[in-house]
Amino acid sequence: MTSIAAEWRETGSLPAFSDHPTLRLLLGTLLYLAQGFPQGIFYAAIPTWLAANGASTAVVASAAAASALPWSMKFLAGLFIDRYTWRAMGRRRPWLMGSQSAIVATLIIAALIAPSPSDTAIVIGFVLTLSILTAVQDVSLDALVVDLTPEAEMGRMNGFMFGGKAFGIAGGTAITSYLLEHYGFSNAMLGMIAFFAVPALSVVLIRERKGEKLLPWTQGTGTKAGNLPEDWLSILASAFKSLFRRETLLVGLILLTYGIHQNLNDTTNSLFAIRQMGWSQSQFGSLLAASNIVMGIFCLTVGGWFVDRFGPGPIALWSGAAALAIMAGYIVDEALWQSDELYIVWYFAKNVPLFLFYLANLVLAMRVTPTATAATSLSALLSVGTMGYVIGAAVLPALETFGGYQAMYGASAVLVVVAGSMSLLLSKEVRLAAQSTASASDVAMPV
Repeated sequence: MTSIAAEWRETGSLPAFSDHPTLRLLLGTLLYLAQGFPQGIFYAAIPTWLAANGASTAVVASAAAASALPWSMKFLAGLFIDRYTWRAMGRRRPWLMGSQSAIVATLIIAALIAPSPSDTAIVIGFVLTLSILTAVQDVSLDALVVDLTPEAEMGRMNGFMFGGKAFGIAGGTAITSYLLEHYGFSNAMLGMIAFFAVPALSVVLIRERKGEKLLPWTQGTGTKAGNLPEDWLSILASAFKSLFRRETLLVGLILLTYGIHQNLNDTTNSLFAIRQMGWSQSQFGSLLAASNIVMGIFCLTVGGWFVDRFGPGPIALWSGAAALAIMAGYIVDEALWQSDELYIVWYFAKNVPLFLFYLANLVLAMRVTPTATAATSLSALLSVGTMGYVIGAAVLPALETFGGYQAMYGASAVLVVVAGSMSLLLSKEVRLAAQSTASASDVAMPV
């Protein structure tokens, strides 16, 4: 295996994604970094901005739901990504480049319109559009990873990608929150373009497979890898066959339960910091950023290794139990809520198992996904988790009425341990540590 530098000297181009494990990790990290920037905007910065400017819980929850809704319908994007592409530039790469270009255009349009927090319809429409485009980017990238990453690298690959996304969300949250508070909506959106564009450009420099075109006007020919379905009926039949297997249904139930937890936890975090702790938008944005940076380093260094070493099932079970204990220890006593320092310690402590749990979920989902229809199958499976996120937004106001922050955080904590316990029902091939000789397809479809 030649080094990246040696390949560049010999051929004048970088190795293809399929040919070099180090390059796979690097590109996955950079592209997930780019994906994290807009996610930081619509998952955290905008809801916090609304809360800081007097929006009701229902409006904040609606913005969160708008950000999550396209992710519950990613399988529709997956169908088009599996069905249509320009093979000369790769099976997934044209979709990556197109979605990233559209994200930049959306940020420019939003900057020109410059809505205020009271322009609820415009803000939610912007959140929805940005979320749709980021979801398309996500589907394309995940399909590329499932297509071309060996099973033995899957845990580490997800660790690097998740680490990259954590850094991106941290940057998107902190930078956008600061710019929104001090320089207004337009400058916040224009500033984010600069940060998003740098890692996004990495996809322009690297081919999926050797011999493909780097750009439309450069030389190269498409490669047809394997016997892939290329009509609607075949794609749908293959995808739905995989979705209704026992293991896939169980993983889907885990993702649904975790999705409800995630919305309860994420939205309550914003409301609790602003309303209970009395923090400013930029203060909470800085905490989110710092947490994502720390968790990103954790995933990049040991998170993926943990999942490969012990298996995604045990990691989901242990981390769910740890999250329940840590969250319950803080929310039961309101006297603990008076200290900013204790709140910060608790926030970091609960995020360690929660980030590890999500990393395990990604590996479980990829293990039960067939490579031939990876865009459709994986996006449909992961969209189940996003449906849970939407459900969480719907039940959050009722939980607030029923028991305030204790009910909101308490339900979130219980759901994550329930989701982790479900992993015990999975087969050994899916939930335990992968064998180095196994391929993704070997372990994807146990009956």
